[in-house]
Order: sequence, then C-alpha cells, then structure tokens
Amino acid sequence: MTRRLCIGLLLAVLANAGCGGEGPTAADGKARLWVTRDRGAIVLVDLEVPAGQSLLRALKSKAKVTTRYGGGFVQSIDGIEGSARRHEDWFWFVNGLAGDRSASSYRLRDGDVAWWDYRDWSRDAETLEVVAGAFPEPFLHGYAGRTRPAAVRYAPGLAVEASRVARVLGSDDVAARGSPVDADANVFEFVDEAPHLTAVLRQPGSGPSGAVRFSFSGSVVRLLDGDFSQRFESP
Repeated sequence: MTRRLCIGLLLAVLANAGCGGEGPTAADGKARLWVTRDRGAIVLVDLEVPAGQSLLRALKSKAKVTTRYGGGFVQSIDGIEGSARRHEDWFWFVNGLAGDRSASSYRLRDGDVAWWDYRDWSRDAETLEVVAGAFPEPFLHGYAGRTRPAAVRYAPGLAVEASRVARVLGSDDVAARGSPVDADANVFEFVDEAPHLTAVLRQPGSGPSGAVRFSFSGSVVRLLDGDFSQRFESP
C-alpha cells in the first residue's frame, strides 16, 4: 500500500468521524441528501434535509448508521457495511467534490448536495476528487460556502446550447473553445464527441478547493432535466 493511499484512507476515516455540530434553524435553508452505492448506480436515499447541521448529523437523521473505532469511522449505512478486505467503503462528497475533513465538521449550506456513496475504491482511492452527477453543482454553491466564477466553452456549432447552460450557471463568460479562461474559474466545455458527462479538477490534487472542468456532449434538455444526476460520470 502506497503512502498516498494510506493517507487517503486515513482521510476517509476522518471524513466519517463523529456526529457533532449544532442543530439547524429554519434560517439555515435546505440541503439535499443522497445515499447511493456502486458509484451512483443504485439510489438508496434522496431527501431534503435542513442545512446548518453537520453532514454526519444529517445522514444520521435519515438513515441507520453504525460506527467502529470508537465512533470514528462509519461502518454501515442502513445495513450496508464497509470491508477493507473487499476494498469497499463509504465516501462522501458535497456538490460533487470529495470531502477533505471530518463529516462532523462540514456544515451544510443552503443548496448543498450531500452525497454518500458506497463503492469499491481499489481503482480510484488516490485519484477520485470530483464527480459529475451533482451538476449543476459545484458551479452554483461551490464547497464550504466558497463559489467560483464559471466559464462556458463550446465547440463549433454549439453556441446556442452553451448559452442555455450558461444562463443556468449564472455565467456571462461564454466563448469558443480555446478562448482564455481565468485560472480561478470552474469550466464547462461543450464538445462534439460521443455522449458523455465527466468532471475533473483543473489541477489534479488540489482537493475541493480547486477549480473543476466538466466535459459534456449530448442533449442539453436531458442534462438540465437531471437525466445524468447521481452518477459519478455518464455513460
């Protein structure tokens, strides 16, 4: 096991630690809680929860959660247990960005999408930093309350579709692919390829504080209707 993988698994332990956090109030708004398995292939929970509470408190309010290591690691959610031997465990994301702290210390903001997924991490424990299925997040609500400017870029013939998505993202930076993009911006790219929706960090390894780059080809109607939601990537 590499040192980086050891660190990644330790962060997963910390990300699941504790319950913590003060209770929410109506003024905090609402967040969305998803619980899935197998990279979003199976949806177990899809509910609205109060914002203003910790990510783990929100989970425990809607699912049966068991822990080990003195409560510092989520062992199971609704009876689905992690297994180091099988390389399967629970991981969390907010607005599609992989968590970088204890779930008990991440306070949900209004509009956040809190996503727990149970998966085989043997292929991507070191590399999976952002997933596409929370779109239009993280463009709208960012991470930990920090948002970024959005830039939309398009291949020839896709300007109309790009402008439609830009309106949803609140972006007025819409231009042909190859046009300069601010280093701090999240980027959504329309490409003329086989249908897909994928996401990466513009600077790999930068964590949830880094800017993202989405790549999309396909029906804008389906995209905005949520047909690609709750999957790490599509197809």
